[in-house]
Amino acid sequence: MGKSLIILAVAFSLTAQAKNNSTDVRYKRGLLKGISCSFKGIKTETPANVGTFDFADPDESVCVPFFSAPSSQPENGLLGKLFLKTPAMPAKSTALDYYNHGQRLDQNLYFFDVNVPTRPFTDGFVTQSGQQLVDAQGNKLVENFGIEYTSVLQLGADDKEGMYELASISDDGARVFIKEGDKWNEIINNDGNHPTRLACGFRSIELTKQSKIPLKILYFQGPRYHVANVLIWKHKPNAKAKDWKDQAGKAFCGMTSNSFFGSEVHKKRISVMDILEKMGWKAISTANFKMPEQKQNPCTVEDLVISDYQMTNLNIPNATLTWKTNLPATSQIRIVNLYTGEEAFLTEDKTLVNEHTADISGLQSGVYYLVQAISKDAHGRSIRSGFIEIYP
Repeated sequence: MGKSLIILAVAFSLTAQAKNNSTDVRYKRGLLKGISCSFKGIKTETPANVGTFDFADPDESVCVPFFSAPSSQPENGLLGKLFLKTPAMPAKSTALDYYNHGQRLDQNLYFFDVNVPTRPFTDGFVTQSGQQLVDAQGNKLVENFGIEYTSVLQLGADDKEGMYELASISDDGARVFIKEGDKWNEIINNDGNHPTRLACGFRSIELTKQSKIPLKILYFQGPRYHVANVLIWKHKPNAKAKDWKDQAGKAFCGMTSNSFFGSEVHKKRISVMDILEKMGWKAISTANFKMPEQKQNPCTVEDLVISDYQMTNLNIPNATLTWKTNLPATSQIRIVNLYTGEEAFLTEDKTLVNEHTADISGLQSGVYYLVQAISKDAHGRSIRSGFIEIYP
């Protein structure tokens, strides 16, 4: 903490001096544009399974068929079972039709959360042994399937106790149930063939730090290609249990549109989700899903860690920095000119390596720099080192 305060104090002092030192090269703006960086690295072999334990049967296990951020905690997540459409089912089937009359496959699906904004789905389901699951006609399974999710809903360490509203965003249909006593009670019905639609819960539920509420989600995907399945909630401080039989007056309940809730072109959320978050809604996180009894999530991936960040050479205008990551990851350098307050992110090397070397050129003598290493793994998780001071 003391060292950080000193650096901040120096930064403030040096930036203030810039107003009175316009002819001093150290205070010349734009110097960072002349700095470049080249990378090299070594990728070390890692086991095919980075998780905490091996799969009992790779032929029967499918990891995260809808991409989401990975978790390192095997006790968190959801177990899924896959259902195929059968001739006994109606042409326009629902989630309950798949659950009651579909062909249930033996494979287990493992999820970290229920957070799949609207997107195309073309990859299908592939087991850990590389087997592509197909429908009755031998086609890749990208449409006309159902999934039963089971988990236990709980509060995370940072979640507040109290009443929670739940809502479902899905394409096509989804129905959400919680177990109270010995009965499964439905709290959200978002069933049917439709584009992405938001359906609000019938009532709020109460959660304490000790609560462990069995959860079941029935979801189905009709004709190709878009999928969406997001379970969101909102904490209601000082609220009492309440039923909503008429949702017409609740904001955004029943809103239907693929473009409102996601965009495969820009790959980013748009205004409706941003508005919902400002209203207190958020996607239920991995920590809030506890795997069902006697089950662990074998698809875990250890957290990305950066280590041994150091400067191994300084010979103005050049410097060499090295660091390591426990998982293969990209390499990038962030550099700050403390005299002007400017910063730059040098070109990222997308090669996934474990041992990273950055050769920087274009440094100016007498300029005070802070340099930080950045790496991103194959799952899109990013990590940053601390700063190294360069004062040539």
